[in-house]
Amino acid sequence: MWARLLQHFSLSRAEKATVAAYAAVVAMTAGMTILIMSGVEGDLLIWGDKSWFSYWVIFAGALSGAISLSLARGWMGGEGFLGSLRAIVGGVAIAVMSAMIAGLLIDPLLGVVHGPVLAMTEFIDKPWLALTWFIGIAGAHALLVFARREREDDFIRLGGGRAVGQLSRLSQENLYRATSRNWR
Repeated sequence: MWARLLQHFSLSRAEKATVAAYAAVVAMTAGMTILIMSGVEGDLLIWGDKSWFSYWVIFAGALSGAISLSLARGWMGGEGFLGSLRAIVGGVAIAVMSAMIAGLLIDPLLGVVHGPVLAMTEFIDKPWLALTWFIGIAGAHALLVFARREREDDFIRLGGGRAVGQLSRLSQENLYRATSRNWR
């Protein structure tokens, strides 16, 4: 039964890397939200009484990480020096957007303004927190670079997106003799 169920969820290596990158960012933003809100509301917010608000804070942090990475995914996953610079800008954008989204979900009236201010204040006050954030973003970036390479390799292996590339070698040789030598 489990094998049959898992057949529907078989992911390629690129999809697994993308899921791992999203999971890393979601876990980091949930953790950062817990740390920031513990500083604002006190340690009893998360660790003391397990109220619905503490669960909502964790959920808001996790959801904001997924949404912000989805919005800033164009900045992540590029190769080379320029790709790394874009990932740094994307990491800052993800931090600001996730703070805004989590702030909006936690306190709809003033959270959009206070969320990024609190996040940047914590990053300045605790440099280890900022370092942890950017190490996590670098890991997510590396996973997205791997995923992009895998997708490009699959695209090239399948004939560059052309229908002829999906035919067998014998069919390519017999039907498209002149052009099939250019696709190898």
